[in-house]
Formats: sequence, C-alpha cells, structure tokens
Amino acid sequence: MEPWREAVGAYSRLQTPLWHRVFLTRDRWRQIIRFKHPALAGHESDVRACLATPSLVRESAKDPDVHLYYATAEHVYLCVVTLPAGEDERFVVTAYFTKNIKPGNELWKS
Repeated sequence: MEPWREAVGAYSRLQTPLWHRVFLTRDRWRQIIRFKHPALAGHESDVRACLATPSLVRESAKDPDVHLYYATAEHVYLCVVTLPAGEDERFVVTAYFTKNIKPGNELWKS
C-alpha cells in the first residue's frame, strides 16, 4: 500500500469503466467540501456513482493524465477529476458541479 493511503486512509475505492481503481481519501474529501466546493457536501454517494457509472469520461485537453468523469445531476453535470496514482490506479483531485463539459479526448461514453 502506498504511504499516502496508509497515512490518511482510503475513504472510497472504486472500479471505473476504464478499469482503473480510484481512491478518495477522507482528508481529500474534507478539503473539497470545506474549501473548494462546499456545494458537494452531502453528495458523497453521487461522487462515487459518477466514478463507477459515468455518462462520459474525457481526457483533459491540457493534460492527458487528467481524467474528467461526468454524470448528470439536477440540470447540471457532476465532474470528478482524477490523476494517476500508480499502475491502473488513480486518485480524486477534486469534484464540482458544472454547466459545461470541458473539451478533450473522449475516453468512454455510456
């Protein structure tokens, strides 16, 4: 197990349609809902569902290592952003509600 996972503890581990295991730590989730995107408080299950069964997954146009997972959520999209953490593993960088899907190479679509 990677040291960062041992230190903070995995909050959620999910398999995506791209066959990546995605990790979200409790500390990271707290940072997201307290400082970055408080509108996501109470939407933990939506974030997990977005990773497990997204409507669309795109590679960032600026950085191909960044994957953007999208799911529809009440007239907007929920976007969950991941980065590599190892072979076939990724971690959640952030998540947020948005009206627009960012440009980038489409990796998967439901």
